[in-house]
Amino acid sequence: MSMAPNKRRFTIAEYRAFEEDSEAKHEFYQGEIFAMAGASIRHNEIAGNIYAWLHTALRGKGCRPYGGDQRISIQKKRLYTYSDTAVICGSVARDDEDPQAATNPRVIFEVLSKSTEGYDRGQKWEYYQQLDSLQEYVLVSQEEAKVTRYFRSDDGSWRYQLISGIDQGLDLTSIGCRLPLVDMYDNVKLGPDDETPATA
Repeated sequence: MSMAPNKRRFTIAEYRAFEEDSEAKHEFYQGEIFAMAGASIRHNEIAGNIYAWLHTALRGKGCRPYGGDQRISIQKKRLYTYSDTAVICGSVARDDEDPQAATNPRVIFEVLSKSTEGYDRGQKWEYYQQLDSLQEYVLVSQEEAKVTRYFRSDDGSWRYQLISGIDQGLDLTSIGCRLPLVDMYDNVKLGPDDETPATA
């Protein structure tokens, strides 16, 4: 992440105003504003497949998916951020200082890329664990048919599951559905990260 627009402390109200006027997305963390990396075409294809599948699968079940423009508030860390897809069940719980930010995602998906994988697996994942509502966190590779699922146990601890292979399925137990990887990667050309355009 890079600081934008300059290195000083902002209020949440200033961040909201800045974000409304910006074409790019930014995170807010304890008074600082950080630009978020742009996404590749393949990244958007995978995220779009996940959202579309969940939108159909969850219809009438009291849960619904939200795309990458839905801001998420992690109040314990004073962090406002965006995921690639989030599932919220029941009514959206809104942040007191930012009514456009949700505080109660049950499932979060992040599509990995070279520029964001370290953050998504590390610090951002640590932040997400501060969400009391969160039950499952899914990291999705865009190079091969592989996902990492973290899920909260009954005792509150987090466990890890690796699902690999286009013929496999991702069991999302907290929302009662199974997402086939073949649907997650529908019409997606897998292989080395295509985030950086090839040079002549």
